[in-house]
Amino acid sequence: MAESGLLQSANSLSPPAGLAIAGLDLSRPLSADLVGTIRAAILAHRIVVFPDQSLTREQQFAFAGTFGAVEAHGGEHGEKKRRDVAHVMSNLDISGNPAIRISPAANYHWHTDKPYRPAPPALTLLYAVEVPPSGAGPGGDTEFADTALAYDALPGATKRRIGGLRVAFRPAFDPTQPEVEHPLVRTHPETGRKALYLGNHATRVVGLPPTESAALLAELLEHATQRCFVYTHRWRPGDLVLWDNRCLLHRLVLGDALRRHRRIMHRSVVAGTVPF
Repeated sequence: MAESGLLQSANSLSPPAGLAIAGLDLSRPLSADLVGTIRAAILAHRIVVFPDQSLTREQQFAFAGTFGAVEAHGGEHGEKKRRDVAHVMSNLDISGNPAIRISPAANYHWHTDKPYRPAPPALTLLYAVEVPPSGAGPGGDTEFADTALAYDALPGATKRRIGGLRVAFRPAFDPTQPEVEHPLVRTHPETGRKALYLGNHATRVVGLPPTESAALLAELLEHATQRCFVYTHRWRPGDLVLWDNRCLLHRLVLGDALRRHRRIMHRSVVAGTVPF
């Protein structure tokens, strides 16, 4: 595909956000101009889908690295992790069978990746290796909520009320960790656009009484995850989805298909900057 026609031939995914770009082979090195075009698509559309890919974990890591430093990751279920490959996420139990693990930290809850870090990730890339087959019933899709559009839609009085507030974040899977504070209204470092910054790892609004804090976070999360702000991605093997953590929430859709069918994904996370 000619680089000049890349975005002209792309398909919009939904009114809230998203662009599908077909015809690229991400296993091969990309020119600087093409990388720049993809960067522009990320900033404009927040979610970019590249269908029909065939990527090794090393190739995915290399592609992610064109957008910045790729973060290291920890071990899970005894897997020996390598720094220079995409890491594996699946619904398989220790015996290799499909299973659903329910916990307060599960990715079935609305969240943004790693907001409990001083400099949370900028981008996440998720590649579908195996997914529940079409027609298998609910479960396995990923929903994305555009928190920039959600912020834009807030009443002026609400924007003024929350403009200077900060949110404390802590890993939902480890309440012993110290909190990290970030702005509730985050300004995108590249576009300057404002977005709500919240989700499952948000513990409280700094300086508000607990009841008022919980109510405000719940109100804003409900607002941001209205269907008019949400894009649902129905995975096919070979899909690589790249999204902007600085202005999106996401969650895995829970359903019985995840109990009956394998879901194996490869993930890479690109480092970000301190929110402001």
